[in-house]
Amino acid sequence: MKWLADTNLLLRSVQTAHPSYATVSRAVETLFDRGDDLYVIGQNVIEFWAVATRRVTENGLGLSPEESRVS
Repeated sequence: MKWLADTNLLLRSVQTAHPSYATVSRAVETLFDRGDDLYVIGQNVIEFWAVATRRVTENGLGLSPEESRVS
């Protein structure tokens, strides 16, 4: 089956201290174990970058551009 990743899934996957981190990790692992495909589109990358590089005081993750690099 094919799935489109939500930006929140991407954000939680890099926030190891977030309460949803374990759930997100298990969900992604389950999809891959089943042979499903998980897609990320350009809009996800733009939204991820915007939140990841935004200051923590402004509801962002406070990561540097290098730390938030999507590869």
